[in-house]
This record gives sequence, structure tokens and C-alpha cells, in this order.
Amino acid sequence: MPLRIEPVRDRKLHRLIKAAPARAVRKGQVIFRQGDTAGVVHVLDTGHVCLKLGGAAEPARTVAVAGPAELFGEEGMVPGSLRPYSAIAGERGALVTLDGSTVRAALRTSQHTLTAYLEVKERDLYVLRRAATGSPGASARERIAVVILDLVERLGEPDAEGIWLPHWFTHKELADMAGAHRSTVTTCLNDWIWRGVLETRGRSLVVSGSGLATLRGVGEARPDPGQGAP
Repeated sequence: MPLRIEPVRDRKLHRLIKAAPARAVRKGQVIFRQGDTAGVVHVLDTGHVCLKLGGAAEPARTVAVAGPAELFGEEGMVPGSLRPYSAIAGERGALVTLDGSTVRAALRTSQHTLTAYLEVKERDLYVLRRAATGSPGASARERIAVVILDLVERLGEPDAEGIWLPHWFTHKELADMAGAHRSTVTTCLNDWIWRGVLETRGRSLVVSGSGLATLRGVGEARPDPGQGAP
């Protein structure tokens, strides 16, 4: 889960971002590849980026996405480190590139930003531990609901009819992140649209107020990463 930059909390990083030029990226453009040497960190201005795992012997799968104001590629803060995943633009957008050592210095001297960053990493580690130990998981439908809720909470914008998610995530991207089959994602989305939980608006989704409650009810079986973590 990428760190979301909040101007008031993350003043030092926000100043770095505002001072750096944004460059346009096109859909499908490779920002960096898994195994590349890392030396910079990126922050999205617009659009979304898919973070993918996969080598030559297996198809790449999306393990996370980054959206506007979210920082990704933080391994660039460690000199000589390698990219553990690839970053590919999921749509047209723009991003800012920052020197990794400069970002590291800003993090180390900003207690609030560092705390937020460590909380993000703690959540990631908890999810990885559960996956590695084979802990009982939720159903595919529950996992898909959790993925949509996460995207809505991070990237959604208030709308008269609920919350608008102004990015188009493919069924394959959602399936990868939920650990489900693409056909299962299609079935769930169609069902939620038919029931009025979701609404398509062009190439975006709107989640109604009652729809949020429905999705939370579906995904409530997930454990809270901040509670009861081993």
C-alpha cells in the first residue's frame, strides 16, 4: 500500500514534490522494471500505476496500485537496491520523480511522515505474513469487496450519489489484487451493479452510500491489520 502524501502532515516531502517538474506518462508505459537498479522515488500527480510481479517464466500480475499523491518505488531511498517489482502506467497521467537520498533525508527528519510510512510498511508485512503462513482467508467475493473498498477509501472523491472512483481498473487488475479469477470479478461487479451497490459512469465507478455499507458487510470477515497482529 503506497504512502499517500498529505501536504499539512508531510510538509518537507510536499515541498520537494511542488518544486519538481511533472512528466506525462501514457497508458502501458514502463516506469521501471523488476530487477532495475533503484535510485529515485516517484509520486503520482494524475492517473494510476500498476505495481506488478512476474518474471520471464510467468505472466506479470498486479499486486498493488498507486494513485494521485501516492509515493511508490521507495526502494530508491536505499543506494544500490534493486526494484522488487515493475511499475507500469495503468492510464494516461503524470508523475514526479525525486532523488531517493533526498526523500530519505526528508523522511528521517519528519516524525509524522516517518510514522505514517512505518504504519504503511507494518500493514504490508502483516498481509505478507498471513499469506506466507497460510492463515484462513476470506472468500473471493469478500476479497474483491475489500479491494474495491481500499481503492474507494484511498482514491475516491465525494459525489452527490456517493463516492466516485475516477480511475478505470480492469477486471484483470482487480482479480490480481484480490487473488481471484477475472470471471469471478466480472460476476461480482455485475451483481453489485444490478443491485445498485455500484454504478458505472463512463470509465469509472460510483459507490452509493448504501453500497458502501453493503461492501463493508461483504468484506467484514477480513481481520483489521492494526489489531491482533502477531
